[in-house]
Amino acid sequence: MEMITLHLLILEDNPDDAELAIKELERKGFKVKWTRVDTKEAFREALAEKPDLILADYFVPSFDAMAALQMYRQLKVEIPLIVYSGVISEEIAVECMKLGVTDYVFKDNLSHLGPVVKRALEEMKIYRKSRQAEETLRESEEKYRTLYDSSRDAIMIISPDKVFLNGNPACLKMFGCRNEDEFIFLTPAALSPEYQPDGALSVEKSQKMISIAMEQGSHFFEWKHKRVNGEEFYSTVLLARMKLYGQKILQATVRDITKYKKLEAQLRLAQKMEAIGKLAGGIAHDFNNMLTVIMGNASLALMEIGKDDTLRQEIEEIRKAGERAASLTRQLLAFSRKQIVQPKILDINKLLTDIEKMLGRLIGEDIELLTVPGPALWKVEIDPGQIEQVIMNLAINARDAMPQGGKLTIETDNADLNENYFLEHGIEGEKSGHYVMLAVSDTGSGMDKKTLEHIFEPFFTTKEVGRGTGLGLPTVYGIVKQNNGFIWVYSEPGQGTTFKVYLSEVKKDTDLEKKEQTHVDDPGGSETVLIVEDNDLLRNFVQKALQGYGYSVLNAENGEDALMVCKEHDGQIDLMITDVVMPKMGGREAVKRLQPLYPQMKVIYMSGYTDNAIVHHGVLKSGLNFLEKPFTPKGLVRKVRKVLDE
Repeated sequence: MEMITLHLLILEDNPDDAELAIKELERKGFKVKWTRVDTKEAFREALAEKPDLILADYFVPSFDAMAALQMYRQLKVEIPLIVYSGVISEEIAVECMKLGVTDYVFKDNLSHLGPVVKRALEEMKIYRKSRQAEETLRESEEKYRTLYDSSRDAIMIISPDKVFLNGNPACLKMFGCRNEDEFIFLTPAALSPEYQPDGALSVEKSQKMISIAMEQGSHFFEWKHKRVNGEEFYSTVLLARMKLYGQKILQATVRDITKYKKLEAQLRLAQKMEAIGKLAGGIAHDFNNMLTVIMGNASLALMEIGKDDTLRQEIEEIRKAGERAASLTRQLLAFSRKQIVQPKILDINKLLTDIEKMLGRLIGEDIELLTVPGPALWKVEIDPGQIEQVIMNLAINARDAMPQGGKLTIETDNADLNENYFLEHGIEGEKSGHYVMLAVSDTGSGMDKKTLEHIFEPFFTTKEVGRGTGLGLPTVYGIVKQNNGFIWVYSEPGQGTTFKVYLSEVKKDTDLEKKEQTHVDDPGGSETVLIVEDNDLLRNFVQKALQGYGYSVLNAENGEDALMVCKEHDGQIDLMITDVVMPKMGGREAVKRLQPLYPQMKVIYMSGYTDNAIVHHGVLKSGLNFLEKPFTPKGLVRKVRKVLDE
């Protein structure tokens, strides 16, 4: 790797952050001589040393990046200034660019620092050459020609009457011209998507940019260009006035920034998704509390009235509505990835039977749904919600590929795969063994090879703006890989698509799983149970349900209250049932404080979404007893009895 010598001035009050930036640049091939400053006076003195580049933290208590930019402008310094920070938003970063900052990098993604510095140095080099073009052309035509021919940016020369005189090789490639003769017959306005042969809008806008550059000497702006084949792309344009053989001309340096625009859009979408996820988690927490109260009290009411009671049907409807609402909440949490993952040993055939009606409603009446369950299917270990999400996402993807209707086939089968299979299908890194195969096939539009290469990339979508997030298939891929499986896809344009998901056959004792799922015959008891829950209605429901089965109940509205209740209680506490997320003191902290006082006390955590106190990467921590909200009275007392008897 060729070493690039760099004289760097860093405006940074944190020495550790400065060291990290330097190490990243050295890793990317820079030999760095650097000076760190954090005051106005030191910054001014360091500028006198004429560094190659300035790296400024956006937040420095005494003298920050914006103050440095103001001094930088007053002194008319022509040195790239890159802002880096760990806290500024994308919008603030863009505003910095508009105010004159060369570029920006986030501290939590310093891997971009090397490329950004290289690009800044390259752009400054081109800018300075444009500013000195008259002298450069006169003194060294050969040197200019080398730069002109080898530049990766499109460089074109525009005459005073706004026609192209020539374009470099990168220019011909960028706009899709076969040769220079084809290019010079075009006009600046013709390379804009707004251009019409008899329209004036594009002509007026492009001529305005040229006029500004002619008057001011240079002009830098963003533009939307069009290649000769009609393909549109975003670009930055630097127009620089210069002289060629005594005549004033413009040199336009054009850079295709379509990739950066896509990254900006992806970042905005990721921020939006994160915000939606936080909102969903907050809503689900409160909503699951309410659903537990609704479904639980409906179940208690049904236990107290006779089969022929006239109110029984109405209460049944309340309970069923609560169950449907609970299902919607689970979907919301799955969308925002806030659900708690609890792997179980499953028969995928049975799961398919359970969700077949819902799949039919999801894909619509114009698509025929066919399920083909494999005989004597092996078991797999996976969270039921995750495998449902895989099937749903693949079904939605298939539905969108068949806007005029078609056929969706879901198959399962056992697969004993060896190395030859992986070689034939071009699959690397997977092990031979026993797998359960889940195939989802459609008769839709299909995909070409180029599209297939990107379908599992986050945010990649072939749908129009507003219809797809580009997260469905990446989510499927992530779930499959998380569960030590793999996925294979076959598709051709017009021939439909088949996704095959392979999950390893379960190696655990399935009899043990069945025992764990066995219902408790007599869930009643006389032990003392402490309930810690900040929602009054939910706490009262749990207390009533447990007392109905004979348990002695203490209750507290948060962790701090639980400590007070236990202080006043004279006797043993056999079990603590606690919410995870509560004001003042959460469930995990309360357990830590109470466990030494009651060494034999067992604990059940209640929650409706993920929280770092009881999960790791969304998977329930080993050894914890967990009761997912919403739950019914029977589900509650059976869980209580099971934990007490363990």
